[in-house]
Amino acid sequence: MENNYLAEVRRRCIAYGMQPTDVPSLRTTVSEEHLQRQKRLYADILEVTKGFGENTIQLLNGQMVSFVVTDDKGLVIDSFGDRIIREQLSQLNIKEGSLLIEREVGICATLITLEYKIPFQTVGTDHYHLVLHESACHSVPFSVPGNHGVREGTISLMTSIVDFSNYQLAMLVNMAESMGRELKLRKTNQRQLDLHHLMVDNLDTGILLADRSGIVVDFNHVALNIIPDYISVGQSSYQITELGPLFLQTIANGQRQRGIEVHFHAGGTHTVCLADIIPIFENGIIQGAYAQLRDITERYLLEQQIIVSEKLSAIGKLAAGLAHEIRNPLTSIMGFVQIIRERPLDPDTARYLGFVHEELVRVKNLVSDFVTMSKPSFPIVKPIEINLFLDSVLDFMEGQAALHDIRFIRDYHTGDQDILYADASQIKQVLINILQNAVEASQPKEAVTLKSTIQNKHLTITISDNGSGISPENLTKIQNPFFTTKENGTGLGLSVSYRIINNHNGEITVDSRLGAGTEFNIRLPLSGILKECPV
Repeated sequence: MENNYLAEVRRRCIAYGMQPTDVPSLRTTVSEEHLQRQKRLYADILEVTKGFGENTIQLLNGQMVSFVVTDDKGLVIDSFGDRIIREQLSQLNIKEGSLLIEREVGICATLITLEYKIPFQTVGTDHYHLVLHESACHSVPFSVPGNHGVREGTISLMTSIVDFSNYQLAMLVNMAESMGRELKLRKTNQRQLDLHHLMVDNLDTGILLADRSGIVVDFNHVALNIIPDYISVGQSSYQITELGPLFLQTIANGQRQRGIEVHFHAGGTHTVCLADIIPIFENGIIQGAYAQLRDITERYLLEQQIIVSEKLSAIGKLAAGLAHEIRNPLTSIMGFVQIIRERPLDPDTARYLGFVHEELVRVKNLVSDFVTMSKPSFPIVKPIEINLFLDSVLDFMEGQAALHDIRFIRDYHTGDQDILYADASQIKQVLINILQNAVEASQPKEAVTLKSTIQNKHLTITISDNGSGISPENLTKIQNPFFTTKENGTGLGLSVSYRIINNHNGEITVDSRLGAGTEFNIRLPLSGILKECPV
């Protein structure tokens, strides 16, 4: 049968007018763009062929062989192997981008394989041209399913007549079969990997996987959204904020950690997660660890609201007694102290009574704050000329700012005719509380800015400073009653402020960085639509 194929091709060569003494040379080539497109289409086949081919070259122990891979049209898309053999092929213009055509190359095992889909070899005098009588070529077909249909082509082994052996074709057939199994296995693995990624990417939890050295090898988009740090495959998990120490401990000790509450802060956003860090073992040896992150921010905030509500309830009960038992006698005491201060006194007595009066005022304010927290008065809504109102607040605070050598910057983007419907005294209390904090957090000679803007029928009042800033953990607690970082603070000022703005159907947001300052944004509806004030 093989001789029949050779005889048929030999007759065609004569019909083409070829002479055995001619030196064949391929003249037909394709564009570089077309070649690269075919390389991409056959990329996995070329990769596996090169791996198996290089192993085969080593097994042949020094024999001069070279491999050529073609597509289903006879286009040479890859070649590798012995340098001398490749130079000889290059002299015939058989190289990447060349198209094998029978009328140009004559008898060719590769073309016979492509035409009849069978393994074939041409040895020595099998070739039509005399110049090829010292060479041998073995060729086998392949057919591999792909994403865009079946990809067909040939793998050919070129060698000299000196190194020729009949077992080379059988070896090439076995190599092609092994490559087919490898490609099928790869496709199965890729399908499983795609399914794995599909499942992981559609989980509601964040997944982050690291190897035994702590290097990130995989993560899903949920983890990318939760973790504020930039994460990428190949970076160290130990450098990830909050999670780094947990990965380090798990990989070092091989102990799983479950239900660790982790707080992430970025751009004023606070995210709370429950993290499970689980070690991965193989044959008793740790291979890495993976983190599972469950976003519990809503639950955490609800718990904080419950805690605040419980504190407010306690304050309410306490305030009811304080208002009656302390405020009345306190007023009498303050009145008698004022009467005494108005009489002629020696300097020391006057100074001491001044201290007493200041402390009594502080106690009175504390009682007032307790009462406000327990039962804030319902806002009395009236029209407020925004710019005049803000000026009056800053004028009131000028003395306090002067004591700390702080200046105020007015940055109004509201007009003189813009009106806000709200309780002026309550909003003024909120602004004074926040301005007081900004002044005290700033260094001498610095500035505190009061900015106003209107957008979407809402007024936003922004108070910003360049002071010491608020730590991420404290930022989540500032609206809690009794929480304070001041030595003489009550921890009620901001709690009262949040409650007042909430009763105005507004909101307060805070953006702060340690050492870089703080920005409070108070957003209020211009129309004065209020929430029902709790009784």
